[in-house]
This record gives sequence, structure tokens and C-alpha cells, in this order.
Amino acid sequence: MTPSGGAAAGEDVLRAVLAQLEPGRRAELTAGETGWSTVPAPEVGLRPVVLVDGPLGLVSPTFDERDTSLLLPCGTALGATWDPEVVRAVAAAEASEARRRGFDGVYAPNLNLARTGLSGRTFEMLSEDPQLAGVLGAAFVQGVQGQGVASFPKHLVCNDTETERQRMSATVDPVTLREVYLRPFELAVRAGAWGVMTAYNGINGVPCAEDAELLGVLKDEWGFDGLTVSDYFALKQTIAPALAGLDLEMPGPAIHLGARLAAAVAAGQVPQERVDDAVLRLLRLAGRVGALPGHDRVVGAPGEQVDREQAADVLAAAAAAAFTLVRNEGPVLPLDGAGTARLAVLGPNADRPCYQGATFGRIRPDRPPVVPLDALRARFAGEVVHEPGIALTRPEPLGAFAVTAPDGTPGVLLEHRVADAGAEPVLTEVRGDSSFIWFGTVPGVGPTTRPGSLRLTAVLTPTVSGVHLLGAGGSGDTTLTVDGRPVADRPAPAPQDVMGQVARAEMTAGEVELTAGVPVTVVVEMRSAGSRVQALTVGCLAPQPAGALARAVGAAAGADAVVLVVGDVLETSRESRDLEDSALPAAQEELIRAVAAVNPRTVVVVNAGRPVHAPWAEEVAAVLFAWFPGEEFGPALAGVLAGDREPGGRMPVTVPLQDADRSTWGEQLDADLALDYTATEPVGYRHLQRTGRPARFPFGSGEGYTSWEVREPGLTVDRDGPVVRAEVGVTVVNTGARAGRDVVQVYVQGPGEDSARLAGFAAVRLGAGESARVAVTLDERSFQRWDVGAGWVVPGGRHAVRVGRSSADLPHELAVDL
Repeated sequence: MTPSGGAAAGEDVLRAVLAQLEPGRRAELTAGETGWSTVPAPEVGLRPVVLVDGPLGLVSPTFDERDTSLLLPCGTALGATWDPEVVRAVAAAEASEARRRGFDGVYAPNLNLARTGLSGRTFEMLSEDPQLAGVLGAAFVQGVQGQGVASFPKHLVCNDTETERQRMSATVDPVTLREVYLRPFELAVRAGAWGVMTAYNGINGVPCAEDAELLGVLKDEWGFDGLTVSDYFALKQTIAPALAGLDLEMPGPAIHLGARLAAAVAAGQVPQERVDDAVLRLLRLAGRVGALPGHDRVVGAPGEQVDREQAADVLAAAAAAAFTLVRNEGPVLPLDGAGTARLAVLGPNADRPCYQGATFGRIRPDRPPVVPLDALRARFAGEVVHEPGIALTRPEPLGAFAVTAPDGTPGVLLEHRVADAGAEPVLTEVRGDSSFIWFGTVPGVGPTTRPGSLRLTAVLTPTVSGVHLLGAGGSGDTTLTVDGRPVADRPAPAPQDVMGQVARAEMTAGEVELTAGVPVTVVVEMRSAGSRVQALTVGCLAPQPAGALARAVGAAAGADAVVLVVGDVLETSRESRDLEDSALPAAQEELIRAVAAVNPRTVVVVNAGRPVHAPWAEEVAAVLFAWFPGEEFGPALAGVLAGDREPGGRMPVTVPLQDADRSTWGEQLDADLALDYTATEPVGYRHLQRTGRPARFPFGSGEGYTSWEVREPGLTVDRDGPVVRAEVGVTVVNTGARAGRDVVQVYVQGPGEDSARLAGFAAVRLGAGESARVAVTLDERSFQRWDVGAGWVVPGGRHAVRVGRSSADLPHELAVDL
């Protein structure tokens, strides 16, 4: 808010606005109007506040592929930068776009933790470590809100698994909850977050949106003055979330709050003061984003907005900063252009990279990204050959094939019908996609709860002859025909699993023989009794040529070097579904080993937003984790492989020698859908420390194109009662032949603890042979531990302070007695 009287005067103004609203009207403002906007109150000048999903970019409010956005590096990629400035710049680019498009708030960042590495949404998460996730999450908040756009960190709290996420409950003790899972949110709130989204799941049996103790920590203990919003359709009742401190139900229109909340107030079940607090928080947010008269959008310094071309540079730099080089024998990288007359660029992700995981919020860039293969061809002067090495096995979106509407217009024809409007479609449109979803409302049609049908018609012209696999699925009974012949039939999902099946985009497929160049008409009909969400997905798998592996091996054998790009497809990591293990598909592992056997200069680029099991790593010359690096993947990769840029990343997650080395391996929900977090703590690198097991790629590890030494550590401590702050100073020396960036990491192990936890980090850039003194600041939580009876306390005794370059490379140990 920016009234001239300052913060106190601003609050007085907001309370005066609140007083102009009748009590029943106030209750209306506690639920959204649509799936993306709040209820306006024109009588006081309040316009709708427009909120969109945004961990990987701005999601179309109507999930329309015609709404394009910047595609950001994913959460693990941003985590791999270990660089708040890079994260802040990426967030500012997204928020600048949000302002241009009229969005007021972004549901991001995702501050849940990659505790297992197997969550279907690991790619959205910044790290397995709460300190790294919190520091970078705070930078994201600052980058977004510096543009006057609200950041809503999510999902408070422990939404770290996708299995039964709407019904499961995390069993977690108070110490672990405070020290680990709430820590990133605490740092985001300290950074000034204007909103927070609660999680679907429960904590110790209480749904997060109904957890008064949890929301009390947020609002009362941390002093959060922003707006709490439910995850979509998370509420199951009215009174409990209202009393707990949930301020806004989304999406709209209201189901449990709104009018039902007004009735609960009238019945004496919810005090009017609770509604007033919720509405005051909404008004405060509206003031901050300029949605109230007399309140200008709160922004950073003039000129900070990022235009489209600047954004491309920001995203390319962020992608390179995220690339994490964990092996480089020889060294084979950077590639010598003069000595690489023939470069083999192999693998399924070289020309069909994966840019994002499969969530409701899929991002469509406004211009086709340059794929790694094309970028490498542009960068290297020699011959560049390509073979995918693997046949596709899963249907791809039908819209990616040569399809037209019946009148020849490129795309597919959609016809929307509703049961009470006769036989004629109420909306006919040609769309460029073949995967559709609508929450609450279908624009131009009406509420998704109305019974009706959706028909997709596409004229498909095959490019190869043979058996094609065609599939479809959706939120209702779905049938697929080809030239009138039934090919696939899928029943409607069970009512309690509509959201899950829609998120997983499940299809039923059938085979049909097609001839190259001969068009066929594909018709998919989805009939629905009405639901809070409607969806349709249609896919096709064309016949795959034989001998893909042999051709790739042949190309590798005749090349001076190999860049082998492997990893995920869109369906690998998916909302509402967890992974069974962390391995690449068996065919990809076979490809890696076969190629490495014929070419010792093989560089494996892992295009996956998660920690990937890599038993093949020592068989290849180099391993580079590229994550899901955003729309600038191709140019950034070419620049890094050629040495124009340095791979700046450090591992934000642990890759153990085997999945069984994780403390979480094999954990399952019990009969009551509870997941015992306490039994598996600590997780990630701390578990490996306490068990003495080595990691294949340790948390915090990574190489650039030079070498480093960390010398002469020193520690200064300042104690003020229960608050201890410290600074670690080290001399960092670039002992290599070129400039680079290194990250100094400090870990603290308290008295009686069997593992050390990340407490702080700092980066340094130095030229060849240069040295510098680097300071790493440790805040009070570095030495405090949670005591259920006393709150945050400093345990008495010796605290070990370890310094180095990764969780497994900490050669310097300091100590302080507290």
C-alpha cells in the first residue's frame, strides 16, 4: 500500500473501506468469482484481483494453448543455480510479463521439499534442503513482488508427495515440522510474501486448510499480514477452515465459503471478526497490487521491468547457471570445436527435449524453442549427425501431427454441447492442441457442472504406413472412432478420482492400420454428467522405425565426440502421480552403455527435473544435469558445451548410489492414508551422512571448467541471549586456467547430532589464478533447535561448523561452544 500517511494510515484507509461493506457482502469476498479472479466490490472501488499459477511460467487462466507465456527453468533448475540473484531475475521476468497481461498474483514458488526424489512434482521444487529452498524461494518472492505482483508461496505444508495428495496426511513431529518443512515458508514470509497457498494434505490428521495451529504459526508467530488461499477445491467444509484462518476459497464461484460463511456467522458458528480479518487481508493485497482506488501498485525502482528480449537473455543465463556438471573426465568438456570435425548428437531428447513436467498448468511459449540439436548444429562448424537411438512408446498429442479441421483449417474442431440447449453445439472452435482442461467454467459455454458433451474432429494425414495407436480419455465417458469405426472406449472416472485422472491424463488406446498420405477422420466424443472440472486428451503413436539403437551406435562410432541427450518426456513427472523409482527407462540406459562402449568421448546430458539414478555414469566421459531448463535450453546448452558459458550449477538434490539408500525408499501410506515423515527423518544428504553411505552425486556438488581451493577458514560469533549469529570467512583460490564461479558451503552440526545441515552459502567469481576472501553469513536458525516447551533454543555444547564445496567435501571444521 502507498497512501501518504504510511503503513498505519494505510491500514486506517483499509478499515474504512471494510466498514463500507455490509457483513453479508464481506462474506461474499471470501471466495473467488471465477477460477482465476476474486469477487469485485464496485461500491468501494474494488476490482477483481487476478491470480494465476506460475512455478514454471504464467499458466493460462482458461488453460488455453493460445495464451502463451515465458517458459522458465523448473524449480530444481533454479535450485541448482545456488544463486539468489539469478532466481530473483527469473522471477522479475515472469512478474513483468504478469503485469503486461493484467495478472495481479502468481501461485509460486513451490516451497515443498524433494524429500524422496520421486514425487511427481519434484521438478517444481527447489531442493531437498530447507535452507537452500528457503533462501532461493525468498529471492523468487522478492523478484515477483519487486514488480508489484503478489507472490503466493505454496503449498503450506508437507505437500511433498502426489500419491493421494488430496486425502493423505503427513505424520510429522513438531521439531521436524519447524526445523525442516516450515523453514522455507518462514524465509519466504520474512522476505515479505503477500500471499500463501495452503496444501491439500493434512498434518497429523488435520487438513492444512483447517489447521488453526499451522495458520497460527504463519499469522501470529511470523507476523504474516497477507492472504491465505486454498489450493483448488481443497476445502471440504465451511466452519473449520474459516475458524483456522483460511481467508480465500479458490476457485470460484463459492462452494464452502461465501454465502455459507455468511450463514455460519448468522448462526453464531463463526465470529464476524474472523470474516473481517479475511476481507481486510484481501483489501490489503488489493491495495498492494493496485486493485483499490487511491492505492498504486507497490513496485521496485523504476525501469526494473523486463521486456521480452531481455527475458530471453535472463532465461538463457539462468539455464546455463543451472546446468550441473557432475563428471568431466579428460576433461572432455568444453568441446574443442577445431578438434570436433564430426559431432554425434544422439538421444531422444536431442530433438524432442522435455521442457516441463505434466501439471494442470502447462506453459506454451510464444515462439518455438530452439531444440538442442538445432542449437548445436548452429554453434559447431563441423558435421553434426543425429539419431534418436530409441523408439517412442507412448502416444503423443494428436495436435502435434498433421491434422486439420474438416474444412481444412490447421488444428482440430471442437464442438461443445449442453444437455439443456438442444442438439446443436453452443460453441464451435478450431484449436491447435488436443489436450484440454477447464476448471469451473468453459468460456463461451458455461459451468462445467452442466451435463453435456464435447466432440473433437480431426482429419489426420499419416506420414508413414502401418499400425497407429490412437487413444483418448477425459472427465466423462469417452469414445474414439476412425472413419466411423470404433477404436477405443474409456468409461468416465469415478467421481472421487476425476481430478486425479484428469491430472494424470489417462487414456485408453486402440490400434488402427493407416496408409501414408491417405487422410482419415478421427472423432472423439466425451459425454459428461457434469463435474467441477472437464477435460479431454487425445493422442497418437505412429509406427516406429526398426534399428534405432544400431543406427545411434553407428553414428557414435564414427564421431569425434558424442552429446547424448536423454531424460524425461512430458508424462514422466506428473501431477497426482509419483514415480516408482528414479531410473531412466531401460532403453535409455541401454543406449547410454552401447554408445559409451564405442566412443570414449561421450557426454550424457540429463534432461529431467529430478535426481536420476545413474549406474552408467562411470562408463561415460561427462555427465551434465540440464534439468528442465526453460525455453532457452538449446542455445544455453550449445554455449556451455562449446565453452562460451560455464555450467554454473551445484546439485540441489542428492543422487545416491541406489534408491534403497534413501531413508524414504519403500515408504507407503498406511490404511488411514497417513505417511510417517518422522520415521524417515532426516532425509537426503543428512541421511547419507548419518549412515556413512556415499552418494553418487552429493548434494551441493558440481564442477565448472576450472579448479578451486578453499583455504584459511575463520569464524566470528555474536551472541545476544537466544540469538546467535555468525560469519564464516574463507580464502577461495581459482587454481585453474580460466575464469569461473564457485560456491562456498557451510554446514552446522549441533551437540549430539549425527548429521550436519546446510546453514549458509556464498558464491564467488574469479579469474584464473585469482583469490578472494569470501564471507558466509549464518543466521540465528543455524544454531537454534526447536524445543516443544520452550520454542527456539540454542542447545548448550559444542557446535561443529564445517566448510567446503559440497555436503560430501567439507575439509575444514571449526567449532564454537555455546
